[in-house]
Amino acid sequence: MSRFIKRTTRLAAVAGMLATTSAGMIAVAPASHAAGSAAFRLSNFSATIANICVHTDVATKCSGNLAAGKSEVYHVAYNGPRNWYCTATAKGLSGTASTPYFSRDDVKECAEVGNIFGASIMLK
Repeated sequence: MSRFIKRTTRLAAVAGMLATTSAGMIAVAPASHAAGSAAFRLSNFSATIANICVHTDVATKCSGNLAAGKSEVYHVAYNGPRNWYCTATAKGLSGTASTPYFSRDDVKECAEVGNIFGASIMLK
């Protein structure tokens, strides 16, 4: 009788491990949905200090107060290359410039251009 109980207990333990492992495999998202990282250049070719940001489907990366004439490459997280956009706010000016949505496949840089009277963002 004790042999039967040990065998049943062992089978139940194995079945429990298989069920737990299977449930864990179902609950974990596939690797294809993990966020990637891409290099993206933010440049300030305006006459003022500006905070330039790139917005992806999962993250926003900003330059901080980037001096006029400066350009830096930032790594930004994303799931998909589409529906990205950039914004820029020039120090001392009111309002925020923004771009239409774009694809990372086509655009690798957002550059603020303009003077103290107004600014816009150029996509490169």
